[in-house]
Amino acid sequence: MASEKKFNTLVVGSGGVATITALSLDLKQKSNVAMIVRSDYDQAVKEGYSIKSCDYGDFKGWRPTNIFKSVEESVANGEFYDYVLITTKNIPDGPTPVKKILEPVVQNCFKSWLKFPEEVRKDKVFSIILIQNGIDIETEVYDLLKSDHLIADGVNGPKVALLSGVQMIASTRTAPATIDHKCQDYLILGAFDSKDELSKQKVLEFRDIYLNEGKNVVEIDDKVRWSRWRKLVYNATINPLTAIVCLDFTRTLIFSGPNEATEFELLRPAMKEILAIAKAEGYIIDEEVMTFMIEGEKQVFYKPSMMVDTERNQLMEIEVILGNPIRTAKKLGVPTPYLSMLYNIAHIIQMRNKEKLGLIKVDEATSTMQQ
Repeated sequence: MASEKKFNTLVVGSGGVATITALSLDLKQKSNVAMIVRSDYDQAVKEGYSIKSCDYGDFKGWRPTNIFKSVEESVANGEFYDYVLITTKNIPDGPTPVKKILEPVVQNCFKSWLKFPEEVRKDKVFSIILIQNGIDIETEVYDLLKSDHLIADGVNGPKVALLSGVQMIASTRTAPATIDHKCQDYLILGAFDSKDELSKQKVLEFRDIYLNEGKNVVEIDDKVRWSRWRKLVYNATINPLTAIVCLDFTRTLIFSGPNEATEFELLRPAMKEILAIAKAEGYIIDEEVMTFMIEGEKQVFYKPSMMVDTERNQLMEIEVILGNPIRTAKKLGVPTPYLSMLYNIAHIIQMRNKEKLGLIKVDEATSTMQQ
């Protein structure tokens, strides 16, 4: 018999990562799972998701407990969510930064919390999990929670836990409400603030409602920033390079110049810069990680997220993946010629896509840009 559902979880996002995350929660049957689905809403509601998952098999017509078209709709009836998982791309230079996405949920959950009886309120914690790429992504959320009208003290508003999720998953949306999941879901979960005991408790609690033994993996992380630097060894190098050349990673290697130049004259030097920035902050990451990142997807013809964004003329996560590390490097006096090259070329692509999306305009008469 399925165990009684206890927690309300909201998954913000509907791409490859979000859908497999919601599926994992649903299959564990310890939470009601709601998803925010925008562009695929009609397909998801009418026909459900078509999923090909290396962890869970094939699904036709799968749906979570609830599907909402917007963040505002997800809280319109006074819902309180124990866990809000942000799996969208983190694009602070785009029209919907994380703070803007989260604000309606945070405000409404704070209001809903006040409606619970006092004996219920004391055990109701509002937890946010950022399952997103990049470094220093928590700053935006902390700024939101410092708003004057939000008092997260357990008396005037719920206590808040902020968790980090670093996910290795290789899951891609290949068509509307269609997901191809190629590599085992490996979630590295921890508290952004290692001294926050409440957040550390919520890490363990979420593991219990997410982990499907023998299928996915949840690793408890007591060194979140180290883990985020480690993932940047891949994301700040392979990800933007495949976007720039608009090729899957395997072809990016196969089409290399003489002497495997893609790996040894582009990727490894850029990866070493990430290791150097992390080391300057006090985080030592073994150089063996470079081989692990390169060899891990060498044969699967996988398209990293930035490459998919480029194909679709969508915005990329260049600021949290490349911009923030480079800015940190400058503060610490670490040279980053390879990362800066990748960032500046990716930035041109980003601005091109912004123009295509109507977010900026170029006045050719004056050779100026208007935002």
